Amino acid sequence: MRWNNLYVAGVGAYLPEHVETADEAIAAGRYTEQKRSLNGFRSVHVAAEHETGPTMAALAGRQAVARSRHADDEFGLVLHSYIGHQGLDFWTPASFVQRETVGGSAPAFEIKQGCNGMLAAFEVASSYVAARPDVTAALVTGGDAFRMPYIDRWGSDEQNVDGDGAAAVVLSGRGGFARVRSTYSHGDPSLEPMGRSGAGWTDTPFAGGETIGVSKRKSDYLLAEDMEFDDAIEKISASVEKSMARALADADAELSDVRYFLHQNLALSIVTHGLYGLLGVERERTTHEWGLGVGMVGTADPVLGLNRVMASGEAKPGDLVVLQAAGAGYVWTTVVLEILEVPAWES
Repeated sequence: MRWNNLYVAGVGAYLPEHVETADEAIAAGRYTEQKRSLNGFRSVHVAAEHETGPTMAALAGRQAVARSRHADDEFGLVLHSYIGHQGLDFWTPASFVQRETVGGSAPAFEIKQGCNGMLAAFEVASSYVAARPDVTAALVTGGDAFRMPYIDRWGSDEQNVDGDGAAAVVLSGRGGFARVRSTYSHGDPSLEPMGRSGAGWTDTPFAGGETIGVSKRKSDYLLAEDMEFDDAIEKISASVEKSMARALADADAELSDVRYFLHQNLALSIVTHGLYGLLGVERERTTHEWGLGVGMVGTADPVLGLNRVMASGEAKPGDLVVLQAAGAGYVWTTVVLEILEVPAWES
C-alpha cells in the first residue's frame, strides 16, 4: 500500500536497567556455550518486579508522544501489541497504556500477531489515520516482560533469546521526521500449526505450570505434519521476499536504495541465511549487532532499531529505512520510510 500525507512524528523506547549476560545464564545452567556460539546473543535486559509489558509500553509511549509534539487530544487511536503475559488476566492493557499516555476518549485496541504485532499495528493505524479526517495522530506501542516459570528467556526457544522492554511510535497525518512511503503485509496460515502442534487445548492460561517450549512445538509440527524442513523454509523465505518486494515496489524504491534495514533481533544463525543471504542485505545496514545485546523484545524490535538509528544522528534526510518483521501465525509486514529530518530529541 502506497501512502500519501502519512508520517512518523515520534518514536520512543524503554529498556530496563538490569542486564543479564549470556555468561550468567550459562553459569546458571540456562544457556550453553554452543548456543551462544551459533546464535550470538550476549545479553538481555530484564524487567524489575514492578515493570510489566504495559507499564514499559506507557513509558515508551510518553517519550514518543513528547517527541511528536502532538497534543493529547489529537490522538484518535491507541494500539498496543505484545506476545506474553501482560501482568493480569481478564484485563485491558491497551486502555491502561492509553490512560498512562494520551488519555482521552479515542478507542484503544490490542493487536496480537506474534513478533509481527507492532508492525501489524503500524499498518492498521496507518489506515485509520489516512481514512479518517477527524484523526490527526495514532499511538502504537509494544511491550513485554518474559518471566519464569512461564517463559524461560534463555531456553524456551533453541535459537532466539527473549529480552524485556518496550517501544512506541506516533503516526501523524500532519507531519513528522519521516514520511511513510509504503506498507505491505502478507499471510500464510498454512504455517499456523507450527506454533501449536503437539500442544493440546487447555482450559486456563499456563495450565499445568510447565514452561512454554516454543522450539518443541516447531519440531512436533514438522513430524506430525510429515512436512520436510526445507518445504517450511521455502514457504517462509518466499513470504519474506514477497512482503519486501511489494512494499519496495509501492514505495518506488529498490533494495539498493535503502540505507537502513531494521528487523527482529533474531539469532545470528537465522538472519545470516534467512534475511541477509536471502535478500542480499548487508548486516552493516542493520542494528543487529546492537540487538544481540538486547534480545528479542517481543513485538518491539524494528521500532527499537528505528529509535536507535534516529538517536545516533547518523540518519540523513532522504535516507530510506525499511522495517520488517514476521509473526508466527504467519504474517509478514514490511514498512518503508523516508527520513525528512533528523530531530534534536532529548534523551
